[in-house]
Amino acid sequence: MTKPRAHACRGAPGHSGMSLAAKKLQPNRDRPPSSQLTVWIGEPRFQRYLDARDGEPEAALALYLWNAKVSASFLEILGHLEVLLRNAIDSQFPRGDSRGALSIVQPDVWLCDPTILTPESREKVNEAITRLQSEGKRPTRARVVASMSFGFWQALFSGVYEELWRTTLFRAFPRGGGKRREIANLAGPILHFRNRIAHHEAIFFSDLSGRHDQILQLATAIDPEAAQFIASVSRIEERLREMP
Repeated sequence: MTKPRAHACRGAPGHSGMSLAAKKLQPNRDRPPSSQLTVWIGEPRFQRYLDARDGEPEAALALYLWNAKVSASFLEILGHLEVLLRNAIDSQFPRGDSRGALSIVQPDVWLCDPTILTPESREKVNEAITRLQSEGKRPTRARVVASMSFGFWQALFSGVYEELWRTTLFRAFPRGGGKRREIANLAGPILHFRNRIAHHEAIFFSDLSGRHDQILQLATAIDPEAAQFIASVSRIEERLREMP
């Protein structure tokens, strides 16, 4: 009788499931010296935290780590908002063939239509199409929509798109006040805030509670139930209470 082959599996006795590299990098609970922190983080970058905590390295490091944690919590709900926003906008235009490949020279989808988007916006769409093709992916409408940046969507609320707002985009915000500027005044600061987080910048000095409210206000203008969901998964209030 042939013996069954033994399989090493994660969690089995004698196997920790941890890679060799991870084993070598077991956490060191001792804080590194402040001189080393400035090398890892960068002196100008860490100085801002030192200034905020009266030059105390331990307090500055605690603030730096908290800044990273609250930034991650904001990215979580910003992701939910961005998906909600882009789907709300895209759904205002005729559906067409969802499996077809988009082409900037075939304006059968609003994203490629020169009568709808400015040359600058269409260039961003073209870049997304090209990027998807280079990855071996079919540039379907859904994939292109998912590839567009928050900045692309935010630009649709600028003055140059006033007519598009009047005819189409206002319907994406049924619980808003009906004014393009209202949405622009929410989306603009949110985009700027999101970009600061994406570049790992300090946000601890910002009105974080106010930014949280803006995110929920924009979501509410689209769908109050979606806003309630985002609020239910948000960890921002908890993070604010933890600020060192």
